[in-house]
Amino acid sequence: MKKLAAIAFLLLFLPVTAHAHSGLSSSMPAEGATLEGSPEEIQFLFESPIQQGDMTIKDESGNTVEVSDIVFSEMELTGQLAEELPNGAYTVDWSAISQDSHEVTGTLTFNIAAEETEEPAAEEETTEEAAEESASEDATETTEQSEEADVSSSEQSEEAAAPATEPATAETPWITIIIIAIFAIAAVTFFVMARRK
Repeated sequence: MKKLAAIAFLLLFLPVTAHAHSGLSSSMPAEGATLEGSPEEIQFLFESPIQQGDMTIKDESGNTVEVSDIVFSEMELTGQLAEELPNGAYTVDWSAISQDSHEVTGTLTFNIAAEETEEPAAEEETTEEAAEESASEDATETTEQSEEADVSSSEQSEEAAAPATEPATAETPWITIIIIAIFAIAAVTFFVMARRK
């Protein structure tokens, strides 16, 4: 009879005790989830009401991540993040006090793998292209100026050489005439002398 009474007492007491201890129902992010961006908050939902809760977030290097505000309601514990989280692995250690003052704790892990933008690279390419265009324009201007200088120098050389050449051209016919005259006089003289003999 005593055994039956003890068994009946345990059957009645254990479900009440189990229900009094609050267990975790779900979380956001979910355990082991990989996110495409930083979450705005970390949320835990419990199977039964809680009267207190807290959480601590750390990155993969063990540095504590700032949580701006931690709020708990009847069956919910929420932590607002102070700033966006970079890519990496994160661990959330949470604790809650159930209505029967029993403390429950747990750990949540999640990852962030957001796509990295390539805007800085595009800006660098634009800067490099602009520099190359500027260098090309400078080289073109330098080449044009050099060609203009060569043309100008060539024209000046031709102008300087022209006066020196013209007098020589003008003097050449007179020299030829004088030489021909000398030969003619010499020939006539030789012919006259030969006839006298």
